[in-house]
Amino acid sequence: MKNKLTGKPLIWLVFASALVGISIDIHNKMADSGFFEALSTFKFFTLQSNLLVLIFAGLTILGGKKSTNNVMQFSLGPITSYIVLTGVVYLVILEPIYELYGMERFASVLLHYVTPPLMLLYWAFNEKRRYTFAEFPTWLVYPVLFMVWGIARAVFAEDYLYPFFDTGQYGYFIAFYLLFVALGFSSMVMIFIFVNNFYMTPYTLKRGK
Repeated sequence: MKNKLTGKPLIWLVFASALVGISIDIHNKMADSGFFEALSTFKFFTLQSNLLVLIFAGLTILGGKKSTNNVMQFSLGPITSYIVLTGVVYLVILEPIYELYGMERFASVLLHYVTPPLMLLYWAFNEKRRYTFAEFPTWLVYPVLFMVWGIARAVFAEDYLYPFFDTGQYGYFIAFYLLFVALGFSSMVMIFIFVNNFYMTPYTLKRGK
């Protein structure tokens, strides 16, 4: 019964939340700036992480049980950590400084406060693979590349993806903001791996002997 409730129905909720959130966000931007300018919203980590979730959920729905036998099984953990990072950073850093109303607020709630916990629940009930601590660096590749790209845009194009990339206002102090985010995400990844090893799949190795 648990699998029936936490398997396909839950991944459908994840898919719907990410799809509706992304669609509304793009529609809102199109109303202000046009279609091609609206697509530029995918430069933000929020849209990128939600798009990764959308693709994962869609492929899982289409692939069914077969999706557990390919690269998808190695993507659940990292993608879940990225979308959780999206929610945590927005809640802690961005929510206090952004004022959104109407459909913009609705899209933001879906992207930051609905999709992340739904994906986390799906991960908690459906991850069967046992992680290794050696995976830790690979999980960091995407967020680190995003940080480097964000700094490059700030320095060379004066395009500040988020306030903590604003070199014009904060100068070198952005290093402290980014260090805080990096340390927070690194700690979160370690928690994911720890929980997976000691609570979700504690007997996997014993069964394999």
